[in-house]
Amino acid sequence: MAAVAHFCVVGHPNKGKSSIVSTLTENDTVQVGAVSGTTRQADSFSFSVDQQLLLTLTDTPGFQRARQVLVWLQAEAVAPHQRADRVRAFLATAEHRQRFPDEVELLTPVMQGAGIIYVTDAAGPVSASDLAEMEILRWTGQPRMAVINPMAGTAHQQEWRQTLNQYFQWVRVFDPMNAQLDSRLQLLRAMNELAEPAQQAAIERLIAHLQRRESDRMKHDAQQLAAYWCEQMTRTLDEQARMPDESPEAALHRQLNQAEQTQFQLWLQQSGYQRLALETQPDWVKDFNQLMNTEHWSFWGLTSKELLIVSGAAGAAAGSLLDLGTGGASLLLGAVTGGLVGTAGGWLVSKQKPGSRLALPGVKTQRLLGPVRHPNFPFVVMARGLSFLQQLKSRTHARRDALALQVNASTWSQAEQVRLLGWARQLQSSKWNVKSQQALEAWIVSQSDPDERI
Repeated sequence: MAAVAHFCVVGHPNKGKSSIVSTLTENDTVQVGAVSGTTRQADSFSFSVDQQLLLTLTDTPGFQRARQVLVWLQAEAVAPHQRADRVRAFLATAEHRQRFPDEVELLTPVMQGAGIIYVTDAAGPVSASDLAEMEILRWTGQPRMAVINPMAGTAHQQEWRQTLNQYFQWVRVFDPMNAQLDSRLQLLRAMNELAEPAQQAAIERLIAHLQRRESDRMKHDAQQLAAYWCEQMTRTLDEQARMPDESPEAALHRQLNQAEQTQFQLWLQQSGYQRLALETQPDWVKDFNQLMNTEHWSFWGLTSKELLIVSGAAGAAAGSLLDLGTGGASLLLGAVTGGLVGTAGGWLVSKQKPGSRLALPGVKTQRLLGPVRHPNFPFVVMARGLSFLQQLKSRTHARRDALALQVNASTWSQAEQVRLLGWARQLQSSKWNVKSQQALEAWIVSQSDPDERI
């Protein structure tokens, strides 16, 4: 079994140490705050694969009295090979735990064998305190690298680089709030260069796991999104789950909404989020009781001009809507490209509240118990699911703001729009088969990977 790679993340307070720990270990329970001194004691966080511990990062308090500590260390002249013992003597002095609690807390795991990741933001010039911190870390004799976190700008980055190069084997720039996989892998590879030979196998296995997981992720997400989308297209009112005095329309809407929330929470869990707040329905509905009335679906996410285009297409294709083998398909192309998909940013009621009854050719006014057959519905569900997965993929665990769903404007071609509507029709007419499911999954993958575009 490979030895566990262990690094201590150290530096001055409020430079983003905890954010780096949170991002690299994919753990959103790490305390991250804008207030200096959020971390008051050393705390370790780990990354395991198949229940095997591979990497441990210890989040430490920031240096507070580095210059005073360095004065103590240098009070006795020692040879370079004796400096680590001098640091151990500092830690063994009882009074130092009260006089220098932060320095004792951060140096203890280092002297127990952990490698060092020194974090700075390089926003200001290098100070005497900064130099003292770096010199203390050099005295430990442990392998060490520096990470510049550009959280507050890069005005003095060149000065910092030249200084850091004198104290650390590696210097890297890393933004934990926006680090995509490639950036994280580069940092892990640099850490691997510092690790002891016995620990390198653990980091290499971690890197291989992250790469393999990324390659499998699109296919896995596509399978789950396809299954969820099919369920929403065919969902009918569950009378047993209907609350007392709840209208059928309101009950169906609630069940559709709950299904989305359940799916989104599953994706959060699979991505390792434990505390991420989810905001998917700001101003979701203004007239809850009329939500599932087909007369009002036409008002959702459409401008007046777009509404007229959709109305005309629905009338022209009445009786054969979504039938790709009839002339209705070409008429539908014009309807959908009138802006339907591009504005399907969620089930949001337009500012114009339904006042008069608007006759939509081909769409009868009735109360729905499901499934929802309005042609806008397949786009809304798919757009929300794809947008959520994209936001989740681009997010790091260091962020503490809520994930507010922002539905991206679609770039679906006319042919893709018709295919999506056709699949919905197949589902609702019980003509779905394995080939249709596979085609839907492949299409979803193509939305995330331009090279797979079909």
